[in-house]
Amino acid sequence: MSAPGAPSPRPHRNSWTARAVAFALFVALLALAAMFYAWWCLAFHVCVDNGLYAVVVTLAGFGLAGMWVTLPPRPRREETPP
Repeated sequence: MSAPGAPSPRPHRNSWTARAVAFALFVALLALAAMFYAWWCLAFHVCVDNGLYAVVVTLAGFGLAGMWVTLPPRPRREETPP
């Protein structure tokens, strides 16, 4: 048990800054997927390629999943008794 006034043992769990940085990195991953797709199409003049889709879907999937996981929780509405 910690002393009164001592910092909590895991302050990073509820840190807004850590969530914001993680969210920004996942947004960057999603942007990287779009930029890679555009670069591939322009560089090789082929936009229909199974390997291209595999890379883009993987990057975008991890980006979207990470964004969903790091979203801040919704504020709870206070329930009023009937």
